Amino acid sequence: MKLHPTDFVKPLGHPEFKELQEWTSLSEQLQIAYRPTPPQYFATLDMRLLSTAIDYFIAFCVYAVMVAVFLAGVSDANAHIPTIVVGLLLVPVIKFVFSVAAEGSKRQASIGKILVGIKVTDQYGGGIGYRKAFLRNISKLVGVASLGIGFFVGFFDRKQRCWHDRLANTLVIKDRLI
Repeated sequence: MKLHPTDFVKPLGHPEFKELQEWTSLSEQLQIAYRPTPPQYFATLDMRLLSTAIDYFIAFCVYAVMVAVFLAGVSDANAHIPTIVVGLLLVPVIKFVFSVAAEGSKRQASIGKILVGIKVTDQYGGGIGYRKAFLRNISKLVGVASLGIGFFVGFFDRKQRCWHDRLANTLVIKDRLI
């Protein structure tokens, strides 16, 4: 067939065409060097904000369950209201832990990101691991400390990268078929 590495092919059972060099098994069979193509479809900031809101909602639900279990074990719930209110500071901590665990996993996405159809990747669409996920999420504090400027710069970047994405050298991408 005289195929070239940059020819588009679609193996049976796959939903989309890709360059021949992007398919690991085909490039091995045809003795063509495998080269992943950098992602081309980046998550917009509104998609990222929606996924963050979903993640915070889930973290709040986890906190609400913890409070319900706590209140079931005490006789005077009114005496513990200040503790419960101060305990709301756990919600961002819960979200942080869940985000690091989820983005560093094979799914590369938290529940909010999965529902929106986006994921966190390295520069070639691969996983980032737990260390880089921790760095990325802790770097979000830079965006918060800059009063949102660290997030706002994503509007002016072709790949929609915020400061924390640049610091961790990550991308947030969406699937081609979305």
